[in-house]
Amino acid sequence: MKKITLFIFILSLSLYGCKNNEETYHLSGKINGLGEAEMILEMVTFQKIESIDSTHSDEEGNFEFVGKVSEPGFYRIAAKDKYWMLRLDNEELVYNANFDDDLLTETEVLKSENAIAFQEVINYFITKQNELNAFGQRFQAAQMAGGGQEELMAIEQEFMAAEKAMKEELKTKIASTSDPITGMYMLSAFKTAEDLPYVKEQLENYAAIFPNSTYLLEMREQIKANEDAIAQQKAMEAASQVVAIGSEAPEIVQKNPQGTEISLSSLRGQVVLIDFWASWCKPCRMENPNVVAAYNKYKDKGFTVYSVSLDKERDAWINAINQDGLIWGNHVSDLQFWNNNAARSYGVNSIPAAFLIDENGVIIGKDLRGNALEAKLKEVLG
Repeated sequence: MKKITLFIFILSLSLYGCKNNEETYHLSGKINGLGEAEMILEMVTFQKIESIDSTHSDEEGNFEFVGKVSEPGFYRIAAKDKYWMLRLDNEELVYNANFDDDLLTETEVLKSENAIAFQEVINYFITKQNELNAFGQRFQAAQMAGGGQEELMAIEQEFMAAEKAMKEELKTKIASTSDPITGMYMLSAFKTAEDLPYVKEQLENYAAIFPNSTYLLEMREQIKANEDAIAQQKAMEAASQVVAIGSEAPEIVQKNPQGTEISLSSLRGQVVLIDFWASWCKPCRMENPNVVAAYNKYKDKGFTVYSVSLDKERDAWINAINQDGLIWGNHVSDLQFWNNNAARSYGVNSIPAAFLIDENGVIIGKDLRGNALEAKLKEVLG
């Protein structure tokens, strides 16, 4: 059962092109049960949380902030390790809540229509999050009770239907909201690859009005990162098909520590373990004794190792070779870390990773370690 987490992107956009420099916010209210405490007003973005003002509540929890925000958006009040999210502009706003009301069912927002609408969205998300979490609880309970696969799949299908219905509701709300900031807050719930076209379309609508918004730029950066991750995943999936068992291993040509190129194809006629590793990879270093043992046992029967390092530092790479006793001569790297060209060609996204190829360069095993590697070499080389 997948567990949904609504990554609510905290965004704010400039709602007006030019504003009077004398305008300020006047945020006041009462947090029942808070008592006398320090209160911090914070602005939240994708990259940081910035304190912009502070005050102290009185014994009854009354408070007041007066100042100027650089742009309207989503802010939060922090006090005694609790937080209250709100939409703030340079305007008057009254915010009342109860300290122990974590679901914000008793929160009251006054004076600002946009802040009132935003609070309604906050309450909507809390309600939906609880509904979706209930599916996870049902799924876990069914698992513990020994529920069958059919029952578990039925719960997951209900969850997916509820999630889809929520997104359709949000699309309707986004289309009808008069406040682009609240619209973008709702838009942040759309985060799958299938959602990207819709999200980008909506962002373009907002960008036509607020092209220089800090938050808009940050959200675009996040979308770009998501698109890059999706493209990388697709490339790895394609690479995994290329390096399937029975396929010919793609050529690798990289340099050894002395700067001499060694090609994988130069080892034709031998059974070769293509071993992707790095000096900084603890599981790789733990596996190295098994590789050394296999090499010593089968090197005279036509077996060798072609080690591809994902290191960045030449000295660290050389030191690890010496420390672990990797005595074969076929050590190569382009010192590009995870951007190692061979690793990308082979769809390697975690190490250690290994491919065993026969005398003709055909892949006959993948990720064979310890006893599994020993058994396969015994089968192939006797």
